[in-house]
Amino acid sequence: MDAFRNACDAIGLVGRRLRDDLANQIKAALVARQGKDVIRLTGPTGSGKELVSSLIHETSRTTLGRRGKLVVLSCSTLPPGHLDVTLFGGSGAPGLLRQARQGTLVLDEVQALGLEDQAKLLRLLGEREFLPVGATRVEKSDALFVLSSSADLAGLASEGAFRRDLLDRALAKIHLPPLWKRREDIRELAEAFAEEAANERGWEPFDGFTRRALADIEGAVVEARETSVRRLREMVRDLIFSLDEPVEVIESSALEPHLKAFFGLDHLDRARWDAEAIDDGFDLVVEGRTVERLASLHGIPEHTLVRLTKILREVYEALPSGKNPVPGSYRNLVARMGMATKAALWLMSGATNQAEFRRFFGSKPFEMPPKSVAWQIYHDLFGEEGRAGE
Repeated sequence: MDAFRNACDAIGLVGRRLRDDLANQIKAALVARQGKDVIRLTGPTGSGKELVSSLIHETSRTTLGRRGKLVVLSCSTLPPGHLDVTLFGGSGAPGLLRQARQGTLVLDEVQALGLEDQAKLLRLLGEREFLPVGATRVEKSDALFVLSSSADLAGLASEGAFRRDLLDRALAKIHLPPLWKRREDIRELAEAFAEEAANERGWEPFDGFTRRALADIEGAVVEARETSVRRLREMVRDLIFSLDEPVEVIESSALEPHLKAFFGLDHLDRARWDAEAIDDGFDLVVEGRTVERLASLHGIPEHTLVRLTKILREVYEALPSGKNPVPGSYRNLVARMGMATKAALWLMSGATNQAEFRRFFGSKPFEMPPKSVAWQIYHDLFGEEGRAGE
């Protein structure tokens, strides 16, 4: 997708692993949906959500022809009671929604909003309508909405700290993994941050880190379970600006004390880190070849197969545990996955009843699921609630 690669280059997104992952996620969450669904963007603090918000906006411009601005509302710094006028406008003030026409509106750290303010977003995100403060005429918004959060919104919803009905309006999801799980990107990021800092100091020539030094950075980040790209950048910049004289290349010996101090390590366990890196690299090669083979045999795009695998793993990990756990057996996993598939099909169809569900798949009898199948799916999903509505 040339447009996506150009968008990554335009905002300076570094990391081939993340770029490949985001290419699939943004295609599914934004491009395939034509920007009509609210996007839920999650990831640990410092994982790059601000940059990815810009990438979502830039991709919407290049692929969907949207020409508006990127507007960001920091919910964590918004005083209580100010959401209405800040977002909707009123008393002559335009509000952020008008600024975001044909553009992108990011609600950053949306979990910081109180439940009352969250309720005010329901109509906006569901019907794309809002009423400016003091006005009598409802206005429409064509902005692309992004709910960005470093918190587990689903977990907060189950605890009653975040509105479930608001969460349900964010149907499109993009998740950023913590930095330490992106082993392939760590060295590339470190090199980019070092070059940036060296340029600021006017060092010429500068060739970055030695291979040993890069391996040490990667091992330390993984060992410390560092989640933040921002923290890696801080460490690299601290190192560059602490050196008295220009250097052409940074050796491991110069880097070691900074890694120990920054990540709280007693020593650099290079032998173990190198072995783990080799194991991870081998696993990636094997997994990649297996994915390619299975996708070819069954006519499934590779990225789709990978996404399905991630979903299946999430379902498996969500099986209850505790004093009376439901065993993570094959039967339980298949049953849970079958229910999740039915629920996803129903949501994809946008149906409110069995007839609409059947018509989603076609207008001819051989295209539709049989009435008995639609009935069974409906009652499997809605149970007693479905029977009460008959």
